[in-house]
Amino acid sequence: MKIIGPLTLVLLFIYLASERWKLAIKSILVLVIIEGALRRWALPEARDLIYFIKDLVLIGAYIGFYSRPLPLKDRYPLLKELSLVITAFCCLQAFNPNLGSPIIGLLGIRAYLLYIPLVWVVPHLFNTESDLRNFLRKYLLVLIPVCILGIIQYFSPANSFLNVYVEGGELDVATIGNTARITGTFAYIAGMGVYLQVCFSLLIIMISQENKLRWKLFFIFELALVVVNSFMTGSRAVIGYEIIFILGYLVFLFSSNLNATLKFAGQMFFPTLIAAYLAVTYFQPSIEAFTNRAFNSDSTEDRISDSFTQVFDYAEGRIEGYGIGATQGGTKSLRKLLNLPDGEVLPPSEGETGRVVIELGVIGFILWYGLRLLLLFSLYSIFTKLKNPFYKQLALSIILFQGINITGQLVTNPTMLVYFWFFSGFIYLLPKLESQEEQQNIFTNTSNNIRLKQNNFDK
Repeated sequence: MKIIGPLTLVLLFIYLASERWKLAIKSILVLVIIEGALRRWALPEARDLIYFIKDLVLIGAYIGFYSRPLPLKDRYPLLKELSLVITAFCCLQAFNPNLGSPIIGLLGIRAYLLYIPLVWVVPHLFNTESDLRNFLRKYLLVLIPVCILGIIQYFSPANSFLNVYVEGGELDVATIGNTARITGTFAYIAGMGVYLQVCFSLLIIMISQENKLRWKLFFIFELALVVVNSFMTGSRAVIGYEIIFILGYLVFLFSSNLNATLKFAGQMFFPTLIAAYLAVTYFQPSIEAFTNRAFNSDSTEDRISDSFTQVFDYAEGRIEGYGIGATQGGTKSLRKLLNLPDGEVLPPSEGETGRVVIELGVIGFILWYGLRLLLLFSLYSIFTKLKNPFYKQLALSIILFQGINITGQLVTNPTMLVYFWFFSGFIYLLPKLESQEEQQNIFTNTSNNIRLKQNNFDK
């Protein structure tokens, strides 16, 4: 009888999401931000259930979408075919005897496969450029309270309830000196880091493409908040990402359009000046603490090199893999909860590439990263073909986001999962919107010509 209540709640989430699947998909982007706050402070006793809410909403949205499929011109059919091959391979790996139980494989299937269909669902969320632009404007406003909370966390004691992780006292709070590394509304630093990367990427585009002064000022203020919070996370990956993003953005622009590069540099001069002034004037200790951590540690170079070399180390030791989900964070809790047998002892691993090899083996690793590279090539292809400046710059930002994070966390970071696959859907969304606009322009021009001819005839 105890299972009836939770089961009813699960079915209710799925049903409501299926009825309004477009709203459900968009709500996931909000849930990924507030999920950590709910698990840490609002409902800590239900933290495990809250962790899976966005997955239930997503399943409901899929049911709603695929029950009434909408037409979509599949410009990149190989994406679907390779996704199906990976799906079959991952499902087989769930029965890998090294896991101890195929139930553990469900965690891996969720991490690798559950969000992939977003690639074909997202193109149906927006009908016009105005819809997409307004959504991004409003979504970026959410970062203001998140970043303000981050500043409050930074100036709070490291043992403050604001800085405690989801596990409470089970994990020591990471610090820089005596100051806590901020997490915002997220459960851990990694989630906050991904969120800041996403916001930084979008803000660069929105500032360069925004014509309304009110919104441009909002975006400049938000960019300053993002930069300050980036230093406060103490994450070298976040700051490194932002530097590489700007450099890559300029290189792409310069190679395609010198005037666009000069225009972008001019537009970003004052926002950069304002952000630098605020950071140096009011948050200099966070910058100094980050600098000390970044340049007085030998682990930075090791992490970068390990993301490439560990693949060969693990592949040499175990070519067939230990089973999908083997390195997922919730495996120990699930084994204990359901009294599942222990799987084979895993080699120590931290980086994403090493974990993928451990779970899927060499063949699975090639398939998985083959898909990620195919997504990048597809994005670059549409970038070269798009004409609308707003769409073109969005495509470029997603290319850089996925390219810079090619060896970063994805299947081991639930925040990255949401954003990575949502923005992968822009492969189809952006060409679709531009094609609709071109057709509308042709129709408008044809109607105007007919009207003009009719007027001339009447005269």
